[in-house]
Amino acid sequence: MDNSEIKNDLVNRYQQLINISCELNSELDLNILLSKIVSAAADVSDAEEASILMYDPIKEELYFQAATNIDTQLKRGMKVPIEKSIAGWIVEHKEPVIVEDPQSDRRHFDHVGEITNIEVHSLLGIPLITKREIIGVLEVINKKDGEFTKEDEKVLLGLGGQASVAIENSRLFQQSDLIEEFVHELRTPLSALSAATHLLKNKRVDEEQKHRMIEILDEEIDALTDMSTSFLDLARLETGRKQYNVQNFNFSELLFECHGIMESEAQELGIAFKLALPEDLPVIRGDRGKLKQAIINLLNNAIKYNKEEGVITLSCKATEAELVITISDTGLGIPNKDTSRIFEKFYRVPEHREKIPGTGLGLSVVKQIINGHGGRIDVESELGVGTTFTIYLPHQ
Repeated sequence: MDNSEIKNDLVNRYQQLINISCELNSELDLNILLSKIVSAAADVSDAEEASILMYDPIKEELYFQAATNIDTQLKRGMKVPIEKSIAGWIVEHKEPVIVEDPQSDRRHFDHVGEITNIEVHSLLGIPLITKREIIGVLEVINKKDGEFTKEDEKVLLGLGGQASVAIENSRLFQQSDLIEEFVHELRTPLSALSAATHLLKNKRVDEEQKHRMIEILDEEIDALTDMSTSFLDLARLETGRKQYNVQNFNFSELLFECHGIMESEAQELGIAFKLALPEDLPVIRGDRGKLKQAIINLLNNAIKYNKEEGVITLSCKATEAELVITISDTGLGIPNKDTSRIFEKFYRVPEHREKIPGTGLGLSVVKQIINGHGGRIDVESELGVGTTFTIYLPHQ
């Protein structure tokens, strides 16, 4: 390529960056934004693949968050050591780097191939910096024609600058949106706490009324604790700051464990709890703790919203590609008008709101966990008859 062709190529690529920057700055969904960034990075650098590793300065951890060839959030959460990786070197030095033979570079992270499922022959990485703080690393690998050049580096740095601003804007938007919702939902329990404490100060209130006010205080404090815990969990999941601890595990054992945890609570309320599992469920790969949290949450709801002497059934079967887990109850049921909204943050079915305590966050957390495992969750319900949640999880 002669000088004029090189100049034309650079002009075209910088024009691409201008077009890309407008698109990035208008995208506020973090996952979609990151996907657009890695796709754009591969295009402008003529690379086979691209990835973004985000940096957590508090934990001093680096982890995959998006890549052109990573299709599940489980792989996105995989950690990369700071001290033994090229990306870690970029974080520590805040400088771009071109590596022609990463496999022989002493900084190369040997397990990266397991994460990306691709052999790395060449690499160009740049720091993602905003407000002088590094937030991550953008890498492109395997130049399609020749080796990565300083021109490629300049173009990628230009993209990285736009990407860093867009990522921070997206995070701020999501956090402010969540905080606004959280503050709004805090008003109800805080009002109850204020009213109860006001009455306790009143000398004309008798001992029985005081005892009831203290019970209300306990209930509302518990509600605030549950809400804040669920809110923080959801915020971390939605903004990509909560990473999955991925492992292979026996799913039957997990379901037996969940059944054992919730069975006594169901029996105390006169609710029969049935477990229906085949003998040979396949091994699943995922975050055992998070999946346990999701199933326990659904079972807890099945108990709370059930009728006296009702029934809960936890079952699972395997298809060729998926595990299908169902949690059914014979409880109050959900009106048709509400089934499409129950996974929304803070949403609670109006007919149940006054009868049964809750934060309206549990099902949102469940959906985030299931989606994060590449699965999906559906609900079917009939008012006064019962509800069935069905989870579909891919297995190996």
